[in-house]
Amino acid sequence: MASTTLVNTADAAELRLVHYLGDHDATSPFVLSCETAITQADAAALLTTVSNHTPAIDKLLLAPAEEGVGAFSLLSALLDRIEDASVAQEVMKGLVAAVESNGNNSGEVVSNKIGLLCALYNLRSGTEKCWILGRILHYAAFSGDEESILSLLPGRNSTLGQLLEGNNLEKTLMGFEGVDPADTRALYFIASNAVGKVAEVCKAKGMGQETTTAGALKQRFLLKMLGTYKSAVSKSLVLV
Repeated sequence: MASTTLVNTADAAELRLVHYLGDHDATSPFVLSCETAITQADAAALLTTVSNHTPAIDKLLLAPAEEGVGAFSLLSALLDRIEDASVAQEVMKGLVAAVESNGNNSGEVVSNKIGLLCALYNLRSGTEKCWILGRILHYAAFSGDEESILSLLPGRNSTLGQLLEGNNLEKTLMGFEGVDPADTRALYFIASNAVGKVAEVCKAKGMGQETTTAGALKQRFLLKMLGTYKSAVSKSLVLV
């Protein structure tokens, strides 16, 4: 028996969300499957059904940004109702993959995708938070949208650009609980590749100073990544 009830009897928020994502077609297989999952208090089945239903993801991405983020945040919060941590992580990655792999990569939709991933990031913790941040950086850099790519440049007054300035990424990592050197290494590697892509775009646009800045940042994150091996070896020696 499930220990929690999926439906909030006060406002049936999940049911309303399902009907919203299903274009209010109460007889559609998608809506009926979601309603069954809600009745059975099966958050994993509900989230997996949504992740696998392309029109539902389209609805989130094409909605006004605030509306899409609000709906996706409600979905993301349901991850806490999955008791098996490994299942919750798998379902969470399915949500991320559904957003990233959506075929619409126009400028506004790219921005909305990043907004949804950031909403999920804000609701998770520890190693999951570290992994999601890596996906955000990777998607922003390789989305094909020039504005999103350049948003990674320090000094452009963007959240991601500020994150990559100075020691901000390192400070952010320090706030994640349970993150080991392998997690840190993976994030630095992604950050290095991401700003490497920024350098390529800047070079193609003749942005000399920005190309130099991004290139130096790429090397800095590579060195940070290599430093995680030294940290891991030091810890093993201490344990011995």
